[in-house]
Amino acid sequence: MKRTFLALLGVALVTGCAKFPDSPNGNVGARLTFTLVVDGKIRSGAEAGSSGLPYVYMVALRFSNEANPTTQGPIPVIAPPWGNGFVAGNATHYVWWNPLTSPRYGVFQFVDPLLNNSLLLGAPADFEEVVTGAKRIKFTLQLNQLYPDQAAREALRSMQVNFLTMDRIPTGGTDKFWDALGDGRLPNEINDFILISLRQNGTYNNSRSGLIEPSGDVPDPDLDLVDWQIEVQLS
Repeated sequence: MKRTFLALLGVALVTGCAKFPDSPNGNVGARLTFTLVVDGKIRSGAEAGSSGLPYVYMVALRFSNEANPTTQGPIPVIAPPWGNGFVAGNATHYVWWNPLTSPRYGVFQFVDPLLNNSLLLGAPADFEEVVTGAKRIKFTLQLNQLYPDQAAREALRSMQVNFLTMDRIPTGGTDKFWDALGDGRLPNEINDFILISLRQNGTYNNSRSGLIEPSGDVPDPDLDLVDWQIEVQLS
């Protein structure tokens, strides 16, 4: 299932090829800001009783040259066979907040169609440090971080997005605790994701989408997604 956000009142739709101001190294493309909010707190592993292991918080992305791609976007891996343990469907990139690494936010690109191997591209262009007790992660990607070639950037028309939380990235066992877009208690909403236009400025969030991500669909509040936001700012 997908949710599509291609127009907002008061926002002009950019048609044809995206136009950006010139810069010494070519345009840098859109700025994309993502915010993920949980009901409890972002668990870093430093909390009492957490055994030093953080929870996993990710944003999975799939960029497309089509305005309305018909192929499935990123969806959570929720049962064996685990594959990479966190995302299935179609994804091109993901951002992982991991307090065990430096920097704590990593931007990754998948390098095989089965999503088993990925390449670390670096850190987001901007990000918010997560303090003890914080409820959200927030970061900004500059599109040229993901697509250095200007022609490739300007060909992009949309991105499919999913927000993922989980207690672990499994390589064995039979289950894990997780949340993603949609109501995880309902089988027809497990494979939910959203589609965002890259040809217009806009701010998209859970309330404007009709609250597609409910609270209480996972028992652990530190995994329970309750809000999200995506801001697209064209250069």
